[in-house]
This record gives sequence, C-alpha cells and structure tokens, in this order.
Amino acid sequence: MEDRGKVLKEILEKINDKIKEGEIDLAKEVFLFRKLHIEKLLESPDFNIFIASMFTTTGFLSFYILYLLQKKDYFGQEIINEISERTENCWLPNPGVIYPLLKEMKDDGLIEGKWATEGVHPRFVYHITDKGKEQYDKLYKVIKIKFTEFRHITDKISKELFGE
Repeated sequence: MEDRGKVLKEILEKINDKIKEGEIDLAKEVFLFRKLHIEKLLESPDFNIFIASMFTTTGFLSFYILYLLQKKDYFGQEIINEISERTENCWLPNPGVIYPLLKEMKDDGLIEGKWATEGVHPRFVYHITDKGKEQYDKLYKVIKIKFTEFRHITDKISKELFGE
C-alpha cells in the first residue's frame, strides 16, 4: 500500500511540474474533459453520464461488485454484462476499468478467484472473501445513508429544474 502511495505521489509531482512549466494547461484540460462528456451525452441517447460518473468516480463500483459477488460468483465479462443490464444499458463498463479494479480488489483480499475450465473456454471466476464481506457490511451502512442523501438532493434539484 505504501508503494502505491509513493508512486502516486511521484506521478502527482510530475504532473505539478508539467503544470508549472506550462506543458499542461489545467483549465484547458478540465474544459476538454467536460466538453467530451457533454458531446458524448448529446450523441448517445443510451449513455447516461450521471450513472457512469456515480459508478466510476465515487468508489461505488467496487462496493457494487462486492454486492454482486455476495449473490453469486461471476467472471469478469459477466460483471460487465450484469452492470450494463442493471443500469438498463445506460452505462456499459469498460473492461479497462473493470479488470484492473478486480485485480486491485483481489490484491486487497476482498475477492479471490479460480479458473473454471468447463464450457467453451476457461474463465477466471471471482467470489467474495470473508474480508470482502466484512468490508461490504461496513460500507453498506455508510453508503446507504449517502445514497439516500444523494437521491433526496437529486429529487430536489429535479423538481427545481423540471418541475417534477
């Protein structure tokens, strides 16, 4: 864990140096990032930036994966498909997000897996560990409160914006 913190600190220092040297225009980068999301929102009626943001920028995705794995064991693509289906195809998780997260969760001891060789081809099947169940139980209490707050605020804003 300390090694990751050290690596992250070094990366942030390099980024800060590039900002100071003028190689990165932070205001421009933030604008372009937002613009890309707005363009995606306009061009794809199925994509929902609000759902994608909730899963990817809040830590909710790892909590949701723990939730799914409490119900049954999944292989990676099944997790992607399940999340896509449960979000009514408003967000299709990118394998480049899911698989590194699964590896991180595995390294942290929250999940483990084994190769299943039956079927057409071998698949690495994940299941939740006791440590993962404990973590889920702790997170559940906090996320339930925060999710309720989130729904209250978004309902309030929705009524304000759209009169609904």
